[in-house]
Amino acid sequence: MNVSYILDTSALLAHYFDEIGAEIVQRLWESGGSKPGISAVTVAELKGRLDLEEGDRKEIESVCEAYLGELTTCMPVDRSVAELAWQIRAATPQRLPLVDALIAATARKAGAILVHKDPHMARIPEGLVKQLKLM
Repeated sequence: MNVSYILDTSALLAHYFDEIGAEIVQRLWESGGSKPGISAVTVAELKGRLDLEEGDRKEIESVCEAYLGELTTCMPVDRSVAELAWQIRAATPQRLPLVDALIAATARKAGAILVHKDPHMARIPEGLVKQLKLM
């Protein structure tokens, strides 16, 4: 699958909660190009975060179906992505959570730009993963 952007969970949440960067995420969907991608691990992370914030399971499923089904392309996490995640974590000077390393590795493997709002993602050294920071 050819995608130009991988949306981190923070980018989806920025859009959902209409935070800084929401308009950039909206423009990616309206651009008419290929749908942005997400890493498969984003499915669990988004549902978990919305469960904490919203609590309404029916609403969560509806929101997630829109974001994870209709608006994005889900990219798999396989061994090559896991190996890239290890390399990214090893090269990042400060702690990078495994889920975020897997999402960044998904972007790198796809040759896509990682769209995020996380300060710890911004610590990934230049050149490892192309980034669009919504901060």
